[in-house]
Amino acid sequence: MTKAQQATISAAIAAAEDGTTGRIAVREIPDRSVDAFERAKREFGLIGLQRHEHANAALILVAPKARRFAIVGDRVLHERVGDAFWNDVVEKSTPFFARGETEAGILYAVARLGEVLHAHFAEPNTSSA
Repeated sequence: MTKAQQATISAAIAAAEDGTTGRIAVREIPDRSVDAFERAKREFGLIGLQRHEHANAALILVAPKARRFAIVGDRVLHERVGDAFWNDVVEKSTPFFARGETEAGILYAVARLGEVLHAHFAEPNTSSA
């Protein structure tokens, strides 16, 4: 990905996480052949997302050369959204990655994750009005 694409994705992640306790990470790997889901689970642990105190982190792993991707979420996030959410995000993201539109696929997945983070994991309002 170009620096401009990385900046766009970083801004989308910041917007998705803003006002929530959630965390979203994206990893791009150069592999031409990969079991994206297994690799995503491994990367999730390697980068320490399982240590996020609210257990509501998510990782989007992309392998553009293989035109593969995976999304994994931590325990509490998965309990809130269930399999139907993950299946829907994968189904609707797949065409982007299949066409080699990595940035668009990531942005779609980040936006969907942001929706559920805002719906289920909004930061408590600490201001007293």
